[in-house]
Amino acid sequence: MSAIRPRAAAAASALAAVVAAGVLGPAPAQAATGPASADGGYAFTAKLEIGDGDTKRACTGALVEPQWVLTAASCFAADPQQGFGITAGKPQFKTLATIGRTDLSATGGHVSEIVDLVPRAGRDMVMARLAQPATGITPAKIAASPVAAGDTLTVAGYGRTKTEWVPGTLHTAAFTVSAVKEAGLDIAGKTANDAICMGDTGAPLLQVNNGTPELVAVAGRSWQGGCFGESETRTDAVAARADNITLGSRLPAGQRMLPGDTLTSASTRLTMQDDGNLVLTHAGGQTLWTSKSVGNKGATARLNDTGSLQVVAANNTTVLWETKTNAPGGSVVLTDRGNLVIQTSKNESVWSTNTARRHDYNGDGRDDMAWWNDFTTGTDATYTLLAKSDGSFSDPAKSFTAVAGQWDARYLKFATGDFNGDGRGDVAILRPEADTSARLFTALGQNGGGFAAPTASWTLPAGSMHASHLTPQAGDFNGDGRDDLALWYAHPDGTTKLVASLTNEQGGFTKPFDAWTAPKGSFVRDHIKFTTGDFNGDGRDDIGAFYRQGDDTIRAYTFLATPTGSFTNPTDWWTSTLKWAQATPQAGDFNGDGRDDLALWYDYNDGSDKVSTMLAESIPGKNRFGSAKLTLDSKPGNWDITKSQLLTGDFNGDGRDDLAALRLNNNTIQTYTWTAAENTMFNVGRPGWNAPTTSWPYNPITLLTPYNN
Repeated sequence: MSAIRPRAAAAASALAAVVAAGVLGPAPAQAATGPASADGGYAFTAKLEIGDGDTKRACTGALVEPQWVLTAASCFAADPQQGFGITAGKPQFKTLATIGRTDLSATGGHVSEIVDLVPRAGRDMVMARLAQPATGITPAKIAASPVAAGDTLTVAGYGRTKTEWVPGTLHTAAFTVSAVKEAGLDIAGKTANDAICMGDTGAPLLQVNNGTPELVAVAGRSWQGGCFGESETRTDAVAARADNITLGSRLPAGQRMLPGDTLTSASTRLTMQDDGNLVLTHAGGQTLWTSKSVGNKGATARLNDTGSLQVVAANNTTVLWETKTNAPGGSVVLTDRGNLVIQTSKNESVWSTNTARRHDYNGDGRDDMAWWNDFTTGTDATYTLLAKSDGSFSDPAKSFTAVAGQWDARYLKFATGDFNGDGRGDVAILRPEADTSARLFTALGQNGGGFAAPTASWTLPAGSMHASHLTPQAGDFNGDGRDDLALWYAHPDGTTKLVASLTNEQGGFTKPFDAWTAPKGSFVRDHIKFTTGDFNGDGRDDIGAFYRQGDDTIRAYTFLATPTGSFTNPTDWWTSTLKWAQATPQAGDFNGDGRDDLALWYDYNDGSDKVSTMLAESIPGKNRFGSAKLTLDSKPGNWDITKSQLLTGDFNGDGRDDLAALRLNNNTIQTYTWTAAENTMFNVGRPGWNAPTTSWPYNPITLLTPYNN
């Protein structure tokens, strides 16, 4: 069902392969010779066009999630006749998928490029990611029960028929299961008129269950008996089974990941390795998290009845690792932004690897740096400094630009986060208007790391909440896989509350609502420095308030987020006699344990600067930040924090958050990165991009960060 060679030579080369090889399946590129599919029937079926010119080939596939098509790996091989081994990542040849258009001469449906491949080890099968999700088309359901010999399956494909070289409609054929094997099926046409032909490779094999077609396998090699241009009469074929493995981005309760199974999202892969280790990797290749259960060949992963994700030894009894979570009827979900989350049956998160990237602007698995530049001419622009593999930063690249007078950065408030959940960081901008109303904008991250022009989400009416009284903080507060905004509102009359604005799939913000309210006068805004992070490891970001006591000492409060995006009353997580005015708090998962921690940059009276890290921890009945550990030390005179802007993120992609700074040093503007070591210490600072202030003045630059103070 997939023309994987130049069409002029297809018939001759296929027949030659049969004679030479003498084995089943001379050509992995084959179409069902049966009747045309009813209008709109099997709308999840995809026609794949791979390459162009003389190398153009065609295959069939099936939409199994809005952004994923399941098909045969051999469709993308350099020489499909030599096997189905392919490399994960971007396809070698440009590939276009047409879905939901059973008559290809019609309009409608969804057309998108394939931008990423995730092959399934040991099977002629691959998950292919669409550049744009196919919304409005119901994906095919993967069968949960195996078929048996003698069962009848339907194959739907766009390949050659008995009478047409390149048919313009989806066709179907009926097949009988000859044999069921661990990784595949042997099948044969139910009649001499049922065959799999060139163009049908990767086509779904379907069985109806309670009126719903379920995908059992994907078509592979075939004898092509009865296909146009073929003299062969045999209709036998083979297919790769999908019913006994885990596919997609979700592992439901009671299901198991076998060795080689992979959950996939736009940015990450969760693989149950043959060595017994459950490993989360970024699409770029970096390891983000593991279960540390290596050395247990044959182990599997499962979400048990109580909702605990477990890695179980080959004996199916010994638990090698588990989350010990309570989520009966729930599921394991791999989000597009890179988080592995356990959700309850109500889709409420209870556990997370905390591996999501909040300001990875180009989607390569490493957080980056970006700023808003307010030029003296009145124009504005955004710049992105992409992180290198060592955590240092490249030269700034301009993207969005604004004409003079369009924006006034003096009054803008920014927060960065992944607001549409696509794995790339975006920017939220709160702008006051002349009539005292306030507008919220989103500048979405683009493929190359830049930003699109900001688009408005909502406007606060004049006289409601003035922008000068609002401080935006970004985080995934409801655990749905997209960052949201929580705005701290502090009115001069003492009214204090958190106002939340959740995000939609397009990265826009919904109508704000009151998420927490304080007794009037209980919190003084000028006494708070904010951070955000998942401090209790439940998959929802929380708000940290670093509060100045009456004697200038520090008390760290945490507002835990709820599944609705609101917040609980604050609890005391840490206290110190250090002076609040000399402290700059930052949050990040500095030890890679799945919970965000607190790092405190402190400007000592002797001119030295030190960073202490307080790891998030749980003791019976209480969450807290642990004892301070000195993790970075700078001698007197080496650093001026008042001429620096700090940022945390995983800049080298090793699964631990690092610390970075943009600073003014005499007549030079510089970037520095301190990567986090396994012992929670920060490594020696690594300089990155730098330039003279005559070229890049420091003062017009506002570093884009998730939280504001």
